[in-house]
Formats: sequence, C-alpha cells, structure tokens
Amino acid sequence: MPYVRVEIAKGIASVEQKRAVIRGMTDVLVKELGRNPEYIFVVIDEIDTDNWGRKGQSLTELWQQAQLDKDEPR
Repeated sequence: MPYVRVEIAKGIASVEQKRAVIRGMTDVLVKELGRNPEYIFVVIDEIDTDNWGRKGQSLTELWQQAQLDKDEPR
C-alpha cells in the first residue's frame, strides 16, 4: 500500500494543480510499481510559509524580500 506525502508552501497550488499532482503521483506508482490505484494514497500537506524556513529566514520573509527586490527601480 504506497503512501506518498507531498509538502508544499501554503497557497502556491490551486485545487486543480493539487488534483493533478495526486493523479500524477498515482499514475507513476501504477506504472513503475504495478500497484493497484485503489490502494495508493497521496497526501498533500500545505505548510504555512511562516513555518518553513531557508537560509535562516521564513519563506514569508524571503518572498517579501524577493518582491521588494523585484519592485525596486534598476
């Protein structure tokens, strides 16, 4: 019984995109492992960007800084 857990930042994927990920992961396991899709479970966890960090900063901070950098005149 395959169980796939996908963690993404909250708000970056639409409902349609998440459905496509679930279908795609299921299709891969059916094709590559020969598993019955009835017993394949895919869970998408959306992590709040304040609770996910990189380089010592939360994703919220990093994305805000990236937006500021993008908005600065060159």
